[in-house]
Amino acid sequence: MAKTKYKLIIQPPGKMRYPTIGDYYKIKDGWIIAAVDLKNPDYNFLTLIHELIELYLTQRRGIPEPAVKKFDEWVIKEKTAGRIKKTAASGRHPKAPYRREHIFAEKIEKMVAKELGVDRKKQEKAEDKAAEILRRRENK
Repeated sequence: MAKTKYKLIIQPPGKMRYPTIGDYYKIKDGWIIAAVDLKNPDYNFLTLIHELIELYLTQRRGIPEPAVKKFDEWVIKEKTAGRIKKTAASGRHPKAPYRREHIFAEKIEKMVAKELGVDRKKQEKAEDKAAEILRRRENK
């Protein structure tokens, strides 16, 4: 079995492929797992953990990354049009092709957050702030 490389990166909102807090995508020799810099190392770590778990599960279960991205972009469009609640995560949508994987990754993220003593409400506020920056960028 070939070894898979994973490169974890924290980056400013303007460097993300599309308006999302966390992302993953295939590169020649492995995967990039990217997270928006939430200005807190614990929050960044938690986002990366979530994305890594979600990525691994989707790949094991045959859910292609382009389908995840396409669905995320559809949700963003629907949120912008006001047809979906802005705070709802794409992966929680009943039609998300990676819903099960997203929810499982959330559970692990929450367990690690508890172990680190992270205040989830503060983390969510940081995520909301970053999401607003991403939305403004998208609407320009």
